[in-house]
Amino acid sequence: MERKISITILLVFFAFPLLLYSKKKPDLPLKYKKWIKEEIVYIITPKEKEVFYKLETDKERELFIEEFWKHRDPTPGSARNEFKEEHYRRIEYANKNFGRGTPFKGWRTDRGKIYIILGASGQIQKYITGDIHPIEIWYYNGNPKFGQAPIFRLLFFQRGGVGEFELYDPMADGPKSLVPLSARKLESERIRNISFGPNVHPDDENAYKVLKEYVSDELAEASFSSFPGRDGPEHRLPSATLISEVRTYPHKKVKDDYAYEFLEHKAVVEVSYSVYYIGNRSKINVIQDTSGLFFVNYSIEPETLSVDFYQDKYFTNIKCSMRVINVKGKTIFQQERNFPIELKKEQLKKIGKRPFHLYDSFPLIPGNYKFYFLWENTVTKEFTSFEKNISVPEPESLQMSSLILANKVNKDSPYTQFNKAFQIGNLQVYPSLRNTFFQKDNLFIFFQVYGLSQELEENGMLEFTFYRGKQKFQTIRKKVNEYKNKRDFLQEFLLEKFPPGKYKLRVSLWGEGEKEILSEKEEFSVSLKPLAESWIFTKTNPPLKDPLYFYLIGNQFLNKGEIEKAQDELEKAYNKERDSLNYALSYARVLLILKKYQNAKEILLPFFKAKKENFALYYYLGKSSQEQGELEESISYYQKALSHKGDVVEILNSIGECYYLLDDNEQALKAWQKSLELNPEQEKIKRIIKALKEEK
Repeated sequence: MERKISITILLVFFAFPLLLYSKKKPDLPLKYKKWIKEEIVYIITPKEKEVFYKLETDKERELFIEEFWKHRDPTPGSARNEFKEEHYRRIEYANKNFGRGTPFKGWRTDRGKIYIILGASGQIQKYITGDIHPIEIWYYNGNPKFGQAPIFRLLFFQRGGVGEFELYDPMADGPKSLVPLSARKLESERIRNISFGPNVHPDDENAYKVLKEYVSDELAEASFSSFPGRDGPEHRLPSATLISEVRTYPHKKVKDDYAYEFLEHKAVVEVSYSVYYIGNRSKINVIQDTSGLFFVNYSIEPETLSVDFYQDKYFTNIKCSMRVINVKGKTIFQQERNFPIELKKEQLKKIGKRPFHLYDSFPLIPGNYKFYFLWENTVTKEFTSFEKNISVPEPESLQMSSLILANKVNKDSPYTQFNKAFQIGNLQVYPSLRNTFFQKDNLFIFFQVYGLSQELEENGMLEFTFYRGKQKFQTIRKKVNEYKNKRDFLQEFLLEKFPPGKYKLRVSLWGEGEKEILSEKEEFSVSLKPLAESWIFTKTNPPLKDPLYFYLIGNQFLNKGEIEKAQDELEKAYNKERDSLNYALSYARVLLILKKYQNAKEILLPFFKAKKENFALYYYLGKSSQEQGELEESISYYQKALSHKGDVVEILNSIGECYYLLDDNEQALKAWQKSLELNPEQEKIKRIIKALKEEK
């Protein structure tokens, strides 16, 4: 018979379940319905909207709204939120100025929407003549940081000469929408001949003639192009793309990962304080390895661990998930690892009530980060979590690491061929999570100093000062050159003369002229009672020369947006192990970003010829072929991607573009219509389909 028992041993667990699931949108209270459907409808991201509809109480919604504005505040330390104030000012202005003559409030009109998204135009040109419908052109300076053109224009017109000013789309509307039918017919024969070929409808040609001859060259140009200085129908599709991207401009200005974090944290809070949450102790230290890479080393001690019992075996599985986010809210690294545990009865007896410590580590590029960690017992559903700030220094900067206090070290570890947490070369350190030491123990202090100059290596001084309360208890000074390694420092102290109590330790580096340069502090306690020895569980990582580390570091640079550094690291990983599809795909992804399409294709083709079935492989080959104008080949790769994963909106749109460029409008329509069935909220695709149908 199977039964479940609870044992007070400690175990670690990592997981970041987003707890996002699909369900029907709830019927929101009027206040929140108005907020999401009217007040912030143009600036909320799809991810934020998804999370908001998953919230279940008004308290959660209020907290989310607070976070929503906080993540848009340009001056987060001040009492005012200038973004929020400006947003509501724009809504008020839109309602006062753009709703006249329409059945809608101003914020719902096209001009109101653009004004709320982009603000006031730098210049507005109005056209009101008998030859054309009323027109306004709004000029904007774009922000290249968000992928916008430096200068662009948006045209608004009254369709049929009456009603609301609608946002004009050169692809879906065309010049004929700007000129009354009577004017097009009367002037088509008298104006000098202009022909754009079979891809332009005759009505659009005639309308363009009217605009150019009787109104202005600028307006005629704008009827085909949103880019000042560019004229002709070949600019219709790029202009339609720009118009579509303008609508999503607010999404690019905010890092919305916080929304999932909010939902995740909400779920943890609601569940954890009822049945499943357990406390923990944890420690994180950043250590530079002998290879020069910085590793985040962590240890966690959960307060309890429940295991299942079956057929004389005690077992559980610990899932550990982590996420590292930089100061801009961007996820730089995330990982999930499973630690299955199986014990026999005699092993369990040996462990007894000893605390369980899990050690692990991972490499991380320089920067300042927030580290999120979640431990989960997948068998019993217990979990715990913590978050901490971590800083990884630049290799050449003069800095001191945080202090690691331990009552045990191994100066001749036999596992130097592997990479283990809290191990540097032959030295294995076992950090104390409680920083409490038995009076008969030895206290080991480990830390690193990076970027030491030759002068400091020869003449620098390290000072160890212990405080008991506010009084200095003991001070020891040692020259830097007394240590064999000028980066890794290990100092041992006997605690037998330390009376029981709490202490503060301060380690400082002194330079020429008795000048203090660096310092770090740590608190600890000395006890008369010996502590139970920990049960330590750890996994060994691959040797430091393994290409896995180039792969991990390269993807971190890629996530951070440092593309050239990412290319260097991922190229090393690929060259070390060319038969790894994962390494090849990551390297190819960087090459695609750098527009090195042929190089990416050459890397991936051997895997395709070897009949490796992989969605990303087909997609990247399709993308590289499309960008090089190999449209039919691109379509074949995209079709394989669809057959592998099912219909994907982005790929269907790419197929549509390829067919359109091949002058196969029928197939282009099929692809875009299927894309629209999957995601009906694609305004750009709707306009393109409408335009193509009208050309038939």
